Amino acid sequence: MIEALYNYGKVVLRETSGFQEEPSADVLLILDFDASGNLESISLNRNISEVKDKLLYKKVRAAKRCNASSPTFYLNLKEPEKSVNSCLKGIFSHLKKFADSPIPEPSDYTQVLSKLKAYLSQVSFSKKERVLLTVRFDGKFPAEIPALKSAFIKAIASDAGFSKKELVEGTCSLCREKKLVSGKKSPLACYTLDKIGYISGFSEKFHFRGFPLCYECYTLLEAAKNLVFKHTYTISRGAPKYIVIPNPVLSQENTKVPEIKEIFEAFYDREEFKKVLKLTEVERQKLTDSDEEILDLLKELKDILTLHFVFIEKQQAREVIKLYVQDVYPSRIKELFEAKTWVEEVLEYKTPGREFTLGVLWRFFAKLDEHSKATFTKEFLELLDKIFRKVPYSQGLLVKILLNGIRRAYYESLETSNLTISFVAYDAFACYLFVKSATEGKMAEIKKENVKEFLESLPLLKEPEAKGLFLLGVLTQRLLEEQSKEREGSKPFLKKLAGFKLDERGFKKLLPELMDKLEAYEAFGAGEAKLLELLSEYFAISPSPWRLNLEEMNFIFAIGMGMKRKVYNIMFGG
Repeated sequence: MIEALYNYGKVVLRETSGFQEEPSADVLLILDFDASGNLESISLNRNISEVKDKLLYKKVRAAKRCNASSPTFYLNLKEPEKSVNSCLKGIFSHLKKFADSPIPEPSDYTQVLSKLKAYLSQVSFSKKERVLLTVRFDGKFPAEIPALKSAFIKAIASDAGFSKKELVEGTCSLCREKKLVSGKKSPLACYTLDKIGYISGFSEKFHFRGFPLCYECYTLLEAAKNLVFKHTYTISRGAPKYIVIPNPVLSQENTKVPEIKEIFEAFYDREEFKKVLKLTEVERQKLTDSDEEILDLLKELKDILTLHFVFIEKQQAREVIKLYVQDVYPSRIKELFEAKTWVEEVLEYKTPGREFTLGVLWRFFAKLDEHSKATFTKEFLELLDKIFRKVPYSQGLLVKILLNGIRRAYYESLETSNLTISFVAYDAFACYLFVKSATEGKMAEIKKENVKEFLESLPLLKEPEAKGLFLLGVLTQRLLEEQSKEREGSKPFLKKLAGFKLDERGFKKLLPELMDKLEAYEAFGAGEAKLLELLSEYFAISPSPWRLNLEEMNFIFAIGMGMKRKVYNIMFGG
């Protein structure tokens, strides 16, 4: 991640961007001094963007108005004496300590304060306007004065922990050059020296062995991090947020490739990115629920770069990396979209305003149960890691979590007139197929000529008892829909499902009860007879005991409920 940030910074950032930052202000107030430091005039500039690179600005923390090393700072309009006596005077006193040659400075701070007060009495600012104060000597802004700029850089380095006593001779871990380095500082809030398992884990005494940085690389890394971390993405509401960092393949050679530079500069601006990719206006595909998604654009890139996905959790001032997936090629993102499209085609899933996304998958991991705040977030991140890297995921754990979501819908249905189980089970099957396709690359041909061929081609239904349970779920859903219609939302047969915790004996007992109820509700027609005949055939050739565990049995049964409409459409040509 660090090298990816560094390479991104080398491509898109200005030479001085690591040493200074861009202020956010409405007005720039300029104190014009002559070469000797005498104040000649005061003026305003409301177009700060045209001079922002000349200001030498570094933001301050907390409630302070000025950085001890920054000759550009926010003006205290209510108490200008603080801006002059505390800030301006203190700043130049501090900068002189780091100057290799004399730097210009105001000659009379009392005179500066007097003229500043007189000027402010004649102008007015709105309450919302932020006023930035800077200096100009002999017509030159701070960054245009070499001695002042050099002192500023050294002072900022010292503020960041790169003081002489902290520096040692060594090789910078990023630029690979021999120079003065320190291992005590990093722009990343997750960096520490005293905890095993973090980036260093070494003792403070040997800080330079863990992550040695020269100050130039430190500032470049800091600027790149600040830029990249402003652009966070999410899979769905409540899901872990992530950032994406592009990194050139064979980074040292490719950072200067014009195409890479063009992509990197437009990377976080969707409209500019589309122009670089020369994309026409077509129907937009989404792999997440976010309107700010970037994945649909990344799949259009060539494999001249890789992508680093960093899932981060904010814990007060700390940034905890929950998952880091490195070196994902754009072609891999394209494969995930192909898996999504396959699922939607197999299940005829996509309808206006509804499509399969990772957000559908997240909803099964987002909640353990209705009475707990616990989640399967850790397991979800582990699954994402395997999805991005195309590594098989535990089917047992996947079934357990998807079934847990179905059981939540079951208990909700017991308390309401809604019959949401089938919809949740349908989503669960879509998730199962997507994960299998994305992690194992299996996209089977699903046959739809008749019900038997359909069942034989479904990846989940390998055992005959699995096919029988699936059909049992289809018929159960048929009864529940009929019961709900006839009894104004009431569906007493739902309780027979025992919270989807039935075993082999329970399912075999359920079958005759189901048939009796279908006949009682006059819902046992020719179609149901065909399904019962096929179901009985599968149960008859099943081994005893069944080879499925309890969770697999109930999951397949629930999936059958969710696929009831699909099965009936195949059977009757709907």
